[in-house]
Amino acid sequence: MKSFNIIGYPVILGLVAILPGTAHAQSAGQHARDMIDIAATPPPGGDEGPTTKPYEMPSATLAPRPMRPGFVATAYHIDTGSIWVSSSHRTIDSAKQRALAGCNAATGGGCYIAEALGGGGEKTASQVFVAQDGMGQLWIKGATGNDMLVQPDPAMRDCLSKSFGCVTLSSFDTGNIYLDLDANLDQSEDYFPKGTLKWNRWAMVAQPTKPTAAAHNKSWLISGKENSAATRKEILDRCLADSGVPCAITAYALNGEKIAAGGAVDANAVLVHFVDGRGKNRWTTALPAGSKKKRKKSPLGGFIPSFPDPVTVQERIDRICPPSTCRVIATYDAATPRMQVIEDVK
Repeated sequence: MKSFNIIGYPVILGLVAILPGTAHAQSAGQHARDMIDIAATPPPGGDEGPTTKPYEMPSATLAPRPMRPGFVATAYHIDTGSIWVSSSHRTIDSAKQRALAGCNAATGGGCYIAEALGGGGEKTASQVFVAQDGMGQLWIKGATGNDMLVQPDPAMRDCLSKSFGCVTLSSFDTGNIYLDLDANLDQSEDYFPKGTLKWNRWAMVAQPTKPTAAAHNKSWLISGKENSAATRKEILDRCLADSGVPCAITAYALNGEKIAAGGAVDANAVLVHFVDGRGKNRWTTALPAGSKKKRKKSPLGGFIPSFPDPVTVQERIDRICPPSTCRVIATYDAATPRMQVIEDVK
């Protein structure tokens, strides 16, 4: 995305002091007569004046600069809530390389490309959309051409289908390549995070992929860890060692950084252990409490209807279960370090 700053140069006007009295009136009159005399004096070259073309005002309509859409790429690291975006590249590979290089330099490695797109004709529009869920996780998805009409915010749709507490953060276009500039000129622009990165802390629940006597009615829980890959391996290895069979991650939560209206805030999600209406022990993710905001009234006097994405423990349970059919057993926040085995409850 390019922006151009137009710098205005102030015009300094000379202010003539107005002198009171007759002297001023005479000087003003003399000045007027002098100006008339000058205007009446024929210019050099005869009565017709110099043979030059009359001055023409420039046209108010300027020809558009020749351009085409560039390429944009977005890189991310799963253990942070930050993204690295680079746009206005001549090739999609150079956009990917720049975004990845920025991300890996800031995180020490382990970054991936979330989305890369662009190019096409002058009127082919493409954008990368960014949404964030209630825990601070980023959801990044792009759209091109007619897809933008069908799915105006694909990142938000993706977030809502797989997570909770979703909000739209931003969008990035491909930027432009101006064809009237040197072909070797790098016209790219980078949108990289500034300051200290916020690292996510993870909580995960692992369960055996098939029942065994040693693993009957048990879940393995880990939390308070920063490295998601190492955390996943640690809990899966512990579950395998205890149960004797391979295990899988069945739920997770994280303590991330949520971008809010007042700035970045800590979002310490919780893993919820509950029993459903059939007596089965289950896990889900939620936020410990919702924000207490006053509801605004509509101009007609009633409350403005809203359809909030459920985020609190009770809201999440109510979405999963019919009213009053589930029991919450316990919640475990993502930030507190722990490793423990959780027994099922009847």
